Amino acid sequence: MSPTNFEAQATTADLLLARRDDDATALLFEDRTWSWREYVAECAVRAQALTALRHRDASETPWHVGVLMENSPEYLFLIGGAALAGATIVGINPTRRGAELRSDIARTDTRVVLVDDTHVALTADFADDLPVVGVTSSDYRALLESAADASADDWDRRLDNHLLLLLFTSGSTGAPKAVKCSSARLATLGARNLHAMTSDDVVYNAMPLFHGNALMSAWAPIASVGGAFALRNKFSASGFLPDIQKFHATFFNYVGRSLAYILAQPEQPAEADNNLRLAWGTEASVRDREEFTRRFGTPVIESYGSSEGVCVIVCRPNTPRGALGKPDPRFDMIIVDPQGREVPTAQIGDDGSLRNGAEAIGEIIARGGAARFEGYYNNPEADADKIRN
Repeated sequence: MSPTNFEAQATTADLLLARRDDDATALLFEDRTWSWREYVAECAVRAQALTALRHRDASETPWHVGVLMENSPEYLFLIGGAALAGATIVGINPTRRGAELRSDIARTDTRVVLVDDTHVALTADFADDLPVVGVTSSDYRALLESAADASADDWDRRLDNHLLLLLFTSGSTGAPKAVKCSSARLATLGARNLHAMTSDDVVYNAMPLFHGNALMSAWAPIASVGGAFALRNKFSASGFLPDIQKFHATFFNYVGRSLAYILAQPEQPAEADNNLRLAWGTEASVRDREEFTRRFGTPVIESYGSSEGVCVIVCRPNTPRGALGKPDPRFDMIIVDPQGREVPTAQIGDDGSLRNGAEAIGEIIARGGAARFEGYYNNPEADADKIRN
């Protein structure tokens, strides 16, 4: 089936509402399946529950809801509910602790934190500062029960674009910053459909939903075409092959050393018995990409990007071995020296070596990137440092 063009759906809410009567599979988790009709209905219930929680808060601050959870259908229902209700989901990184965790929550103006049973212990670091609601608690169940009659039709209006997500950067170049992602931006990322997905695709995602890779590279594109999203609670190298076979996955996304961990599992003939057509991710070595393709028979497309959405570099099959790739031309990216002057194009020898490194190396700049960058939340200093000239 050919991809559906969702450029006309201006926000994530528009995208979801367009799927409200779609009986195709939307979500797979463990042994459960939800159609798009059922998924959107669950999102409508969460929209009503988030609105009820909002009414408990007497402050006039924006409605920012922290989510401290493993990957789960509930996490995705909440993101969809926030898209409908105009709330903001703050994806809290559970690897943070103590003062760092309290700082993440405080500087994002988080008003309430929803937590699963796995992460309850972490809430001791901030439970004195704001309400914490367990998603298996009687309080939360009562909220959902009171909203059980909510319908997508209740939210059938063109919502103004709003701040849908706050996603923290990895912190590789300093303290993690909360990147803004509006409802429109997430929908646009899906409509761009870099992976040429169709409604027949099944995306397998085991990367954390609090990170941009899972939502921007996997969920948004598959939602834009009405395909299926197969979700695992957390990454498992030994669980990878059984999962992609069980879900008949056609695509998966990865970050960091995920491929290396999968390849560390004993090789078995069954690896070639899969429906994968593409793997997409970042930070895998050349050797691991080539070895994965040999063992699983699947092309691996390595990419380099940013949660800020101003940089996309893709390593295609004709890219010199070991090179990062070529920039997406739509981002107008160049390399500049310390004085801001564009440097010469890199010259790659037949042996793959860089011949003019002394003059071709510099800083990656996206001209016009400021127009796409929605900013860091409550961090004007970081905004100013990101945007120059």
